[in-house]
Amino acid sequence: MRKARRVTTLVMAGLLSALLVVGCGGSSGGGGGDSGGGESIKIVSDLPLQGANRAQTTTMVNAIKLAIEQRDGEVAGMKIDYESLDDATAQAGQWDPAKCAENAQKAAQDEAVIGWIGPFNSGCAATQIPTLNEAGLAMVSPANTYIGLTKPGGEPDEPDKYYPTGERNYARVIVADDKQGQAGAALLVEEDVESVYILDDKETYGKGLADQFQKAA
Repeated sequence: MRKARRVTTLVMAGLLSALLVVGCGGSSGGGGGDSGGGESIKIVSDLPLQGANRAQTTTMVNAIKLAIEQRDGEVAGMKIDYESLDDATAQAGQWDPAKCAENAQKAAQDEAVIGWIGPFNSGCAATQIPTLNEAGLAMVSPANTYIGLTKPGGEPDEPDKYYPTGERNYARVIVADDKQGQAGAALLVEEDVESVYILDDKETYGKGLADQFQKAA
């Protein structure tokens, strides 16, 4: 059992609330403070810090740092350590499946880690959730929308295949593709649009959203 596992929910909720509020405003801040000794716990974020999403994800990292700073760098009497991981590569110019898997394995093997913020991309999440599920690490994503990560409606074996232990360790704080698809279809009906051509990029996010829109249209 990982050290301080029981405080995971408290830590993750506090940090993600600040991420959503502060991150949207584009504020930045320093790293976590020093509680003056004692036990420490580690929070890891995993985001694509290279490529098209860099500006947005860098802001998220700064928001996490600020959230920790605003808690004086501690929770429940324990010092919060924070590590930012990059799941993008220069070659890919965006998130890379191999890097996503490598980062998840690194966190799973680190006994100090109790929680994971991210990832940004749904395809990366599909790679990471099983590893972190087996490690018992709580995951909260600010951006994943693919429906199959948390409920039926994607592939036939989803979402169960992502949770080998049979217990859920992953949550998201954003509306899933099925609701976004319904909203998009409703808007077109409202605008009296009679036909639409659907294109997607074949990635988990793009195809998932396109499929859900098609179901709702």
